[in-house]
This record gives sequence, structure tokens and C-alpha cells, in this order.
Amino acid sequence: MAGIDSLLQVMYGFYDGLFQPLLAEGPYVSLGAFSAVLALIFSVIYWWLLDVERQQELKDKVQEKQEERKELQEEGRDDEVKEVMGDMMELNQSMMMLNIKPMLATFVFVGLFFPWLGATYAPAAELSETGNQSYSGNLTYAGETVPVTVTNSSDVVVEVGGSSAQPGGFVSALGVDWQVAKFSESGGGGFLFFGGGGDGPRVKFNAEFVPLPVSLPFVGSVLNWLGFYILITMPLSIVFRKMLGVA
Repeated sequence: MAGIDSLLQVMYGFYDGLFQPLLAEGPYVSLGAFSAVLALIFSVIYWWLLDVERQQELKDKVQEKQEERKELQEEGRDDEVKEVMGDMMELNQSMMMLNIKPMLATFVFVGLFFPWLGATYAPAAELSETGNQSYSGNLTYAGETVPVTVTNSSDVVVEVGGSSAQPGGFVSALGVDWQVAKFSESGGGGFLFFGGGGDGPRVKFNAEFVPLPVSLPFVGSVLNWLGFYILITMPLSIVFRKMLGVA
């Protein structure tokens, strides 16, 4: 685990330096750009690695089998319906196999890039104990750092750059509105992608992108970086794939 965290630290440092000018434009611009580029890359991967003609051929055969099944069901020929459904399952399995190669290629980009996106837009500030139930650390974004202090007496209060909030509340720092997601006196280890990297105290932040009218299970009251990424990439992926002729 320590080896993986060390590798991630090197990768994060490279990405931080490479994309610092874009990150400095703010989370909406930077994550919007990353989302658009990744949607284009994933679409090109599918266009390049997917046998589009074979896929269309299989789709046409599935449609023919569906029409044949419907006719057989209307005529009450149940034995033949089962045979046709078996043929349809084989055709669908063949279509799934066609998608494996481009799917594996996209996983490579996910593994190389998504951990850094998570660490950038949902960072964990590692803390050091400065007194009785008091902690200090730093929050870093776009190459800039702001001090973080935590007091954990009757209630947990997190102060960042002059603004303070309890867990679940919001603070503004480094040009970003952050939700104070969680404070933990024991980090519990784990990979950096999951806010790990050590066993000490830490505060987990989430960059706020889209406030929601109601609080949703597993989402909360705001759309975080992953939700914003999905919101951008889904329509763009449809557009890019149509342009490239990839269904």
C-alpha cells in the first residue's frame, strides 16, 4: 500500500504542475475542460478499437430475431420461441465481447487520471495535533495552500482561510466553495484516492459544484466533482460518438 501511495504522490505532483494554469481558472472551468477532453478521448478509443461494422451487423440480426420472436409468440409456437431467444442471447454476448477491448482501454485512462481528479476536487488535509483537541494542517488547490485549523471540544469546528464551519457545512478558500465532508482523528490508512495515505487526523473536503434543492441519499445537498463530471460527459459522449459513427 505504501508503494502505491508513493506512486500516486509522484503522479499527482506531475499532474499538479502540468495542469496548474488550468486549475487556476477555477473548478468549473478546469473540471469542465477535463470532462470534455476525457469524453472525447473515450469516444475516439471506441471509434478506433470497436468493429463498428460488425457491431451494426449484430444489432441488425438481434432486431430480426426480435421480430421473429414476436411473430412466433403470436402464433403460439413456444418451442421455436425458446430457440430464437437462445440465438438472441448468443448475439448479445457477441456484442458484449466486441466492447471488451475499448472498455479495457478506457479503464487505463480512468486508472491514470481519476485518482488525481478525486484528490484535487475532494482533498484530504492531513493534520497535526497542536494542543488539547486542537489540530492544524493545510488545504492545497491549484498550487496554492491555505492553513486549516480544527477544534474538537464540544463540537467540531473547521476553520479555513478565515471562514469556519462544522462537518456538513461550507467554507470558502482558494477561490472554491468547499463542503467540510468529514473530520477524523484517525485516518485509518487507505489509498490516497480514498482520502487515505496515513493514520493521522485529517479533514476531508468536497468542492461544491451544483447546489441541489433537496438532500439526496449518497449525494447530499450538493453535486460533487464526480456528479459534475457525469453531468458534463454524458451528453458530450453521445454527441462525440454520433459524430464518429459509434453507437
